[in-house]
Amino acid sequence: MTNTGVPQAFAAARILVVAPHPDDESLGCGGAIARSAALGRQTHTIFVTDGGASHPGSATWSRERLAAQREVEASNALECLGAGDHPRSFLRLRDADMPAEDTALWREAKSKVVQIVKDFRPDLVLLPWRRDPHRDHRDSWGLVTAALTTAAQQPLQLEYAIWLDELGAADARPRAGEMVERRLDITSHQAAKRVAVAAHVSQTSELIADDPDGFRLNPATIARLTGPEEIYWQPCER
Repeated sequence: MTNTGVPQAFAAARILVVAPHPDDESLGCGGAIARSAALGRQTHTIFVTDGGASHPGSATWSRERLAAQREVEASNALECLGAGDHPRSFLRLRDADMPAEDTALWREAKSKVVQIVKDFRPDLVLLPWRRDPHRDHRDSWGLVTAALTTAAQQPLQLEYAIWLDELGAADARPRAGEMVERRLDITSHQAAKRVAVAAHVSQTSELIADDPDGFRLNPATIARLTGPEEIYWQPCER
């Protein structure tokens, strides 16, 4: 089932955005963030991992230096979206190496999210797709949904996919009766979203030139994720 209008969900006054890595907030939710900011509403973005694993072969960019750079890029991107003065939290879990569920590090991260949820009191949470091919996206979904349960708060939840269309198996897609598709027209904010994505220069440019096997967003991926609509999935009521 598809909703092609402006979903009522996006009337939310307080939106919690969950980004597994710095750049996912712009690629997946940049239009929603920019729209919310333009309407004078509040967002709080949680960056779950440090993003430090994208260029492991670089001799000049250590993991620590890259992680610090990616935090700067994340803040620059929020500025591009009009949310430069909105709150954000960096959990700084290891990119591509998030702690397993119910370990000490996982419990510590969950406690931080529980406190964010209690303090911010979101009406809407934008989560990575629960079966996204990238494990950090799946693990971020699990961490935050567990925190929402512990916080005894159940705001509306919508999920966005980053890598599903390119890398996902057929059984990773929404199943019959599982989700309702929600499409958000971001035409008015499309340019800002593209500028925000470009602000992640370590992932989109030749900033890091000494790791030929390092990760870089390709133009086709950027084009796919910066079109005039953002697609979200809302769990069906049981």
